[in-house]
Amino acid sequence: MNENNSADSEGRVHTFTVTADPDPMVRPLPMTLDQALDYLHHGVLVAPSPEFPDAVNTRLASAAQTAARQCAKVPAAATQRVLNLLDVAVKAPTQVQRVAWHRRAADALSSAFAPHAACRAGCSHCCHIPVKISAVEARALGKAIGRAPVPLAEHQPASVTGYNSPCPFLAGGRCSIYAERPAVCRSHLNMDEDALLCELLPSGAEVPVPYVDTRPLMAVAVLIAGEPRAAADLRQWFPEHLLGQRPRRAVPCPPPFKIQDENHA
Repeated sequence: MNENNSADSEGRVHTFTVTADPDPMVRPLPMTLDQALDYLHHGVLVAPSPEFPDAVNTRLASAAQTAARQCAKVPAAATQRVLNLLDVAVKAPTQVQRVAWHRRAADALSSAFAPHAACRAGCSHCCHIPVKISAVEARALGKAIGRAPVPLAEHQPASVTGYNSPCPFLAGGRCSIYAERPAVCRSHLNMDEDALLCELLPSGAEVPVPYVDTRPLMAVAVLIAGEPRAAADLRQWFPEHLLGQRPRRAVPCPPPFKIQDENHA
């Protein structure tokens, strides 16, 4: 995790919107493995494009620099705490505890960066984009909300088409499982000045939003998943037509194991 800056001299920032192994059942991405590795190493270039409206291009000219200034406001100790929690997550003895600590690390990242981010209550643009989670996290979420996820072998293709494909847990413009939402949702923060770049375009063109760098969280998510390729979109684990009414009242997840040295995290 970059402790003081999310953008380099070329205006590249790291985001958590593309994986090197995209789910073909969600939306294939025109990206080779080499391109994906370059993306993960260097980040995405936040720059204008002929595909985007003028207002978006005007903002993109300065968005990376804005994000860098906002991220610089977060002290190094705060990002180190995230790394400490991820270390605990990797070493936890059970999958349930690893997921719990990973989620706690995502919360720590959010607590540090959210005060400087564009994200606000009631903004739900990101609730209409693909949200890929592992089977182990899907099971933990299902237990917390009292709804078993659909087994991976029974998944149907998930067509994610912008505002026509809301998250199944979006209700009245807000997350109905906010306290139990996946780690990727907890750490999804736009570090620009407002939500302009988050607005989905009718053309389907993907605007490069200067999200906070979440590569350490992504790497640990892969490590603790435990089941190769057992990941899918949230809409596939919890199809809207099977949810019926809003989820029942959530029950708390089992607490993670106690840290012997409280200063460790």
